[in-house]
Amino acid sequence: MAKNILIIIFILLLLVVVYLVFFNRPPLNTTEVNIKGQSYNLEVAQTISQKSTGLMNRSTLCKNCGMLFIFGYEAPQAFWMKNTLIPLDMIFLDKNGKVINSVTAEIQAKNPDGSYKLFRSTAPAAYVIELNAGDAQKLNITPGDVIKL
Repeated sequence: MAKNILIIIFILLLLVVVYLVFFNRPPLNTTEVNIKGQSYNLEVAQTISQKSTGLMNRSTLCKNCGMLFIFGYEAPQAFWMKNTLIPLDMIFLDKNGKVINSVTAEIQAKNPDGSYKLFRSTAPAAYVIELNAGDAQKLNITPGDVIKL
């Protein structure tokens, strides 16, 4: 009997942890970031859940809005456009806010094998900023630029 109770408690604790890590979606914090003289209001994705969801299932993104992904460490980063309904610019930054590279990601369907195209940093990145497609070009974002976060 005691063994069954311990198993039930373990399963309940496991379910709570899974919920908190993957399904608990607290409101995103926002921060204002100046990018080459233009003010942007960025939602901040820090948790696994927030980073996994990103800008999925949104039909619009307001002008001068976007999302800042904070990883807390530098590593090669890769993003996909699964369930993303708007084209985006992805700006990959190192730990000092220096632009590594930027890419424009258009809305896309699955590949025939069920996968999605990946958009990658060309070097280890600690941050990624997603903006409306075309904003990086309008701002003339180039590798080596610094964005203070």
